[in-house]
Amino acid sequence: MAKHDNSIESRITQMEQRLNRAEAAMRMMDNALEQYLSAQGDLEILNAYLGSPDWIADREADEAGLLSSDLKRGVLSEDSIWNLLEDNRELQERMIDSFQQTGKKEAFRPMRRFKQQMTDQECVDLLRSAPRGVLGVIGDGGYPYTVPLDFLYDDGCLYFHCAKEGHKLDAIRSCDKVSFCVLGEGKKEPGDWWYHFESVICFGRIRVVDDPALSDALLRRLGAKYFPQGYNLEDDMRKNAPRALVLELRVEHMSGKHVREK
Repeated sequence: MAKHDNSIESRITQMEQRLNRAEAAMRMMDNALEQYLSAQGDLEILNAYLGSPDWIADREADEAGLLSSDLKRGVLSEDSIWNLLEDNRELQERMIDSFQQTGKKEAFRPMRRFKQQMTDQECVDLLRSAPRGVLGVIGDGGYPYTVPLDFLYDDGCLYFHCAKEGHKLDAIRSCDKVSFCVLGEGKKEPGDWWYHFESVICFGRIRVVDDPALSDALLRRLGAKYFPQGYNLEDDMRKNAPRALVLELRVEHMSGKHVREK
């Protein structure tokens, strides 16, 4: 009769326990999420009720002694509804943070044609020399929205300027995960009809630079990159800087590719 391997059976038992705990947690989460989503309609109605003419009239009736003594009246406490709404907001933020932390465990895809992959230094060199690139965000209705932009690269970050309102800014405030792609000018070898060129794509999170001094300094650097020699940068800053925002994209992952069109 074969001898049992206790170490193997112990491992299988531990894995079976993990499986059972995970399955139970998933069932509980599924039920709780369904109840939570159903409660959002109630929260919307309570939010509209708080401070409304009906709420004020109901509270005045309570203070005048016109309501039954055994009537539950927690909704007439301003803190009761307000605290519930704040708890809901904080819970949503916790769920978003949890999903984002889970997403961070997923690595960016490796390049399929790795023999054409650019080195990190080649990627940085292209980011420093390319005149423009295309920013990709999640736009209205969940559709991708891409826009060509001037930019500045510095020490792992990309900087852009924009107006203080618009589709791009709305999209960024809704979801800060973006991509940015640049394409080299390309060149032909003698006798060839096809081009050889390089491209780099960056992924990361984008934010509005909220430090006025830093924002002005970056606007000046952007101007220095694009304005011709002798251009009155300070005059342009006085006219346009108050109407502009600077965006910072901190690069979390980038990859570059050598491409031959043929």
